[in-house]
Amino acid sequence: MSVLRRIPFTLLFLSVMVLANWFAGTLGGTLPPDSLADWGISHEMVVSGDLTRLFTATFLSHDLAMFLRQMIFAAAVIGYFEWRTSTLCTATTFFAIDLAGTMIVLFGVVPLVTAIPEIGHSDARATLDVGMSAGGFGLIGAILASWSKKWLLLGAVVAAIGVKICYDLDLIADSAHLICLLLGFAVQLVLPARTGS
Repeated sequence: MSVLRRIPFTLLFLSVMVLANWFAGTLGGTLPPDSLADWGISHEMVVSGDLTRLFTATFLSHDLAMFLRQMIFAAAVIGYFEWRTSTLCTATTFFAIDLAGTMIVLFGVVPLVTAIPEIGHSDARATLDVGMSAGGFGLIGAILASWSKKWLLLGAVVAAIGVKICYDLDLIADSAHLICLLLGFAVQLVLPARTGS
């Protein structure tokens, strides 16, 4: 029980993920289109003023397989960071990087690629997305920055993202992963989180 007391944010986050995906219908196999439309995030939704999407989309998954992957990912990354730092630091770091990275993608990357027809993403402003991996990659960046050989490890993760992009580009998710990874790394270098006792 003492272990669980050290990761309350992680446990709360995982519980909200389970409840959100159960309520939305993802646990039945696939996130229903109406749930994606109601709670997913896109450039157009944020521009229209629906800022709740910045929160609701974080806890949802597109399908059951993604949900299971993200549960493991969240438990490992958020749990590790919370164990090493603190609950407040983990929650603040996760949501700050997730929000900043999402806004950079929605208002930097998306408008840029939609302005270049040859890239083939003319519908990117309306594309709805869900998932917690942006903030998760932010924590990965922060974790790597606190390790020895940080630059080598950062290069390896950036290269892995690059390989994934070459074989299966998901414009919004992949750009969010890369941007949040670098944000988390930079934040940890500038404002290093204190290691917990």
